Amino acid sequence: MKMDRKYWLHRVIVCFLMMIIIIQIPMHAYADEKRMVAIGTNAEYAPFEYLDSNGDLTGFDIDLMNAIAKEAGFEVKWVDLPFDSLLGSIEAGDIEAIAASIAPTEERAKSVDFSDVYYSGSQSLVYRTDEKYTDFSDIKGRTIAVLEGSQSDMIASGENTDYGVVEDATVKRFKNASSAIMELKNKGADAVIIDTIIAEIFCKQTDGIEAVPVKGTEEDTVFCIEKGNTEITELINDGLAKVKENGTYDTLYAKYFSGEESEQIIATQEEDGFIGTLKFIFVQDNRWKYYVNGLGTTLIVSLLSVLIGVILGLLVAIIRINAEHRGKRTIASSVAAFYVDVIRGTPSVLQLMIVYFAVFHSRLGYIAAVASFGINSGAYVSEVIRGGIQAVDKGQSEAGRSLGLSYNDTMRFVVIPQAVKNILPAMGNEFIQLIKETSILGYVGIVDLTKAASYVSSRTYQMFIPLLAAGIVYYLIVKVLSILLGKFERRLKESD
Repeated sequence: MKMDRKYWLHRVIVCFLMMIIIIQIPMHAYADEKRMVAIGTNAEYAPFEYLDSNGDLTGFDIDLMNAIAKEAGFEVKWVDLPFDSLLGSIEAGDIEAIAASIAPTEERAKSVDFSDVYYSGSQSLVYRTDEKYTDFSDIKGRTIAVLEGSQSDMIASGENTDYGVVEDATVKRFKNASSAIMELKNKGADAVIIDTIIAEIFCKQTDGIEAVPVKGTEEDTVFCIEKGNTEITELINDGLAKVKENGTYDTLYAKYFSGEESEQIIATQEEDGFIGTLKFIFVQDNRWKYYVNGLGTTLIVSLLSVLIGVILGLLVAIIRINAEHRGKRTIASSVAAFYVDVIRGTPSVLQLMIVYFAVFHSRLGYIAAVASFGINSGAYVSEVIRGGIQAVDKGQSEAGRSLGLSYNDTMRFVVIPQAVKNILPAMGNEFIQLIKETSILGYVGIVDLTKAASYVSSRTYQMFIPLLAAGIVYYLIVKVLSILLGKFERRLKESD
């Protein structure tokens, strides 16, 4: 017995030591792996952050942060988000830092920490050439266009009075700077408040507008960091210091603000006329690729979402129909009814943002999008299926039961085959509707067809033609599907 105790004690000790070794192996294996840091940005603000001709994220902020990461020994995971979602994402813990040309303010300091200053600039007033403004007092009571959530938004709305006060202004907020400029050109706004360097780019690119820097608006630009995350703050500050010391910062500054890249950013169309404009918008820098990639995203997300919607909708419909047949509500049927009620009663864009930011925490964007639209589609599909089954004359069910068929067999062999003719056309319409609904994917930084048009607009500073092109593509897709659906419906009628 004593030997047995020693034997088992020995085995326990050996096993314990082996466990320690096994645990230590992966620790040593991953010891040399670099820290991964999720950093948010908004790729619609050239030359600071934008997409190049290949659809890759680039810009001064992007290259600078990548250089900082290399020097500081961490890896960057870029997350492209709408500008007004960045601070919310960092507060939720979805990202750890922001690189999006943000100025440090007392209000922002309540929710994030700041890195050392990496860029200094000023605010400018952009106006039509038939007007002339020099400072904020000149635009008292006027309509001002700004980039939503930006420093200019705070100035125009009176949230930040450090640089002066814009009195009694009507503020129009836009998701990107090019939309604000277009509002100015269309006389929907009297002026635009925007970063000086961006204003200069717009004025070089766009006829009929001028810009003037506003005195006293000089401001610093920093990286925003998750509140209390001293580790990331130290890494970024240390890397920034090294980048400035070794000359990389100066190289990047010259590249984007006075070098070849700067010239490409502000390049104008080489040919006049409508054909020249089309070449400039779509051909130059292969911008048509945005549309191709965006179309692929739209179709894939729509198709996968409708498949999930059909499966979920069928399940929900069966649960509710069975409960109605028995004349007794169950927990499952109550949950199903509540699900349909909530989904049909809330906007799909709100559902998408909740799923992406709250459930998936700004990760796995495409999966989050498919899940959100699939859940949304499932509610409508369930009602389509339930309505199609209920549309079958009750006499058909009674006839089946009179022939000795069970309830399930009656549904399987009599009711459902007839209901399919009512259900399938409606399912086709649901797919068509889903394709159009995916246009909101840009709210979570996914480049669908609509977002692609927005990117092209932000690079060409043209709004109408890029958006019109996206609209034409949507129309052609829907038209083709409608024709196919019409032929399918006629075949169903012929089979009666």
